[in-house]
Amino acid sequence: MYSSKRVTIADVARAAGVSVGTVSRVLNQREGGIKISDATRSLVLQTAEQLGYTPNPFASALRTQRTGVIGVIVRDISDPFLSMLGKEIQKTARSQGIDLLFGHAEYDLEIVGRHLALVHSHWFDGLLLLGDIPGDQAVIDELTRFGTPFVLVACGEQSTFPSVNVDEVMGVKLALDYLRDLGHQRIAAIGNLEHGGINQRIELTHRYLLENNLSWSEEYLQHCANSRAAALDRAQCLLSLPNPPTAIFCATDLAALGALNGALRLGLRVPADVSIIGFDDIEGVADISPALTTVRQPVGDMAAQAVRLLTSFLNGNPVAESESRVVVNPRLIIRQSCAPPRSISHAL
Repeated sequence: MYSSKRVTIADVARAAGVSVGTVSRVLNQREGGIKISDATRSLVLQTAEQLGYTPNPFASALRTQRTGVIGVIVRDISDPFLSMLGKEIQKTARSQGIDLLFGHAEYDLEIVGRHLALVHSHWFDGLLLLGDIPGDQAVIDELTRFGTPFVLVACGEQSTFPSVNVDEVMGVKLALDYLRDLGHQRIAAIGNLEHGGINQRIELTHRYLLENNLSWSEEYLQHCANSRAAALDRAQCLLSLPNPPTAIFCATDLAALGALNGALRLGLRVPADVSIIGFDDIEGVADISPALTTVRQPVGDMAAQAVRLLTSFLNGNPVAESESRVVVNPRLIIRQSCAPPRSISHAL
């Protein structure tokens, strides 16, 4: 019958017929004044395994101030890219024997505050923040005040704190160079200005269009929530303009999926009538029709770098300030959603 009662060191000691101190020394691999025989050591280990004993990291934290657990606060677990990044971080951490506990910020600073209370109670050794969190600066100030090691991940390359981000400048240039080389002169952009990295992509797009003497109109930069429905609406507005764009750069793949639907609902063909390119390379975008051309963020590399950086802090290893802000390179993934431009008919 299933029992929720946790097996304790005292249970192991009672079953093995030895003292609690002996069990503690064996399980925690500590030496003492009196040597423990190999037979007794073997008996304790076998008994612990038979009873299903597992160490309690939070009890040991009272002695060592370390739990072996890292906390992760995610801006929005429904964001496909952040979800994919979280899975990679969990896989990387587990391969190194590190346990993770996830918290969902839900764009709510009060919820983030409740997660931080667990950090201050020594439930976590350190913290990873995925995506920029509402009230980021207040959260960072709190972590700094308590001396809690933390790393920001996918929060926008402009962060001055320990962080791991994609090279946004390179990513935007890869996308826009590709569209320009295809012959596009009228390039629009869709993105959310509330999130650091996405906002930066929109600003970089604006700068690129001006510096490369491409067609420019305020209407070509459309701001919206990072959702398919919002991007669908913005794409339809763009494609209904008197002089519509021939290509749309979407600051996330989620927005690109909405833009694709918006074009199709207007009776337009992608890429014959309009090219659409995304950013992230989330799961599934290679399987839709047309398969989405996008800029890939290397989530495996980002996860590895984030865990490496945080564990360096936890182990007391010195990290130069310049090395605490890691920037990884994106990659252009060419599929079927972009082609040379042609005029869009307005007989819609």
